[in-house]
Amino acid sequence: MAELILYVDVNFGGLHTHLFESTADFTQIALGGVGSGIGGDWNDKTSSFVIVSGEWEFFKDVNFQFQQGGILGPGLYSFTQNFGIDNDALSSVRLVSQ
Repeated sequence: MAELILYVDVNFGGLHTHLFESTADFTQIALGGVGSGIGGDWNDKTSSFVIVSGEWEFFKDVNFQFQQGGILGPGLYSFTQNFGIDNDALSSVRLVSQ
């Protein structure tokens, strides 16, 4: 099973969420999770991420528009800008392969 973990801060800090499949619109993902009392969504919030498994594409806009960073595989990505992805600018991701 593919897994991607997004973080709001560089170096894997702050709030995080796990994705297991392509996600076309980060505005549909609650930032704090159900019942957390933290409002907002994940649109334009990601500063670092971990690809646990699978290969993923990253997009600046919803519905997989304006690819950034190419296709990336398992690893630690401590700051999005180091990998060709604008900071706090992700709006969708696509799972390319498990």
